[in-house]
Amino acid sequence: MPEPEDLPEPSAAPAAEPPEDGRSLALEPEDMVPERAYHTQRVVGLGGSAGSIGALQTFFEKMPADTGLAFVVVLHLSPEHESTLAQVLQRATSMPVVQVNGPVHVEPDSVYVIPPGKHLAMTNGSLQLSDTLRERGRRIAVDHFFRSLADTHGPHAAAVVLSGADGDGALGIKRIKERGGLTVVQRPEEAEHEAMPRASIATRMIDWVLPVAEMPDRIVGYWEAERAIRLPAMDDPAAEARAEDERHEEALRGILTFLRNRTGRDFSYYKRATILRRIGRRMQVNGLEEPSAYLEYLCGHPGEAGALLQDLLISVTNFFRDKEAFEVLGPVISSLFAGKGPGDDVRVWVPGCATGEEAYSIAMLLRERADQMEDPPLVQVFATDLDESAIEVARQGSYPETIVADVSEERLRRFFAKDHGRFRIRREIRESVLFA
Repeated sequence: MPEPEDLPEPSAAPAAEPPEDGRSLALEPEDMVPERAYHTQRVVGLGGSAGSIGALQTFFEKMPADTGLAFVVVLHLSPEHESTLAQVLQRATSMPVVQVNGPVHVEPDSVYVIPPGKHLAMTNGSLQLSDTLRERGRRIAVDHFFRSLADTHGPHAAAVVLSGADGDGALGIKRIKERGGLTVVQRPEEAEHEAMPRASIATRMIDWVLPVAEMPDRIVGYWEAERAIRLPAMDDPAAEARAEDERHEEALRGILTFLRNRTGRDFSYYKRATILRRIGRRMQVNGLEEPSAYLEYLCGHPGEAGALLQDLLISVTNFFRDKEAFEVLGPVISSLFAGKGPGDDVRVWVPGCATGEEAYSIAMLLRERADQMEDPPLVQVFATDLDESAIEVARQGSYPETIVADVSEERLRRFFAKDHGRFRIRREIRESVLFA
């Protein structure tokens, strides 16, 4: 488990108003970190369950009251009792602490607390309440909020996972990282209950693992660094003529060359804006202002090339993501089996498979169709990705309990087995998918 010193070292600009036309700020999957997300209010989501109240008190005692950040606290609270969480946290900070009892626009330098028996979601800069989705006895309140926060605030979102006795938050923290946000976890040895921190660490998408008392300074410094960062232009570099721009451009070429030499991955033909945003995020995490300084840091810290590679290869994935797309697949899959028997093959390729959720989702659909036939053909799914660490996760086929938010109860019973508090894909499905 990484110690803080092994992880990279780490703006409180006025909050932007929501779009006047009321349109959603949700990000499109193919544009994970769009420009408009940089104009939203910076929001820190804090998630936990058992044993996290003390950690929250420490966090807010150390957090200055004038950072321009907004804070949303999501805990597992019993619906059978009134909550005093807002009053408890108010004693730790001079910022107003409000229990959310209806739709509320998020303001800077304010703390918002989830009420008992409800879920919170972020929509158009406001917090919205919904009934608890305690899926089949499992709590997913933290995942539910983190996902909505990531989809609306992208790089202006931070997720903090504190003490807790289950795996809630792990899927949501992946979405935060995918959308360009900051991911922070309480050091497990410090947590009263370490299951939630360890589940998030296991995603390998955590920027910092820290004692709670160190989090406020690091988070504030992270966004202060955003204002100081200097990057080459997002558009055609040939249009830039100033000496400073050329210096940044030269450093960018050096970064990509170093990454290619160190990892064997060539990103020179990737979308320029995506490359710059991901490099900028690593600069922010490490508290560096210019590409030349980051290139020097990259050369001097062996683990940073891997961290940058992971940021560049991040893809949006979860089981049955985009339900409408999977509904459209139904008739397509049926057509693949038309006229085929036991001597035939049905083969499907899933490129960019990441940690395997999409490939396994398609494999389940294929298996369901094959099981409707008396003599089905052989089913084979080929799934590929550049990220070797993601492929290793996919091959294991083991996922946190909070996938219940995406997988139906029938499919959980049919295609998964419980394994040490996680769901593992059953062998019949794992063996039908070849990862490479």
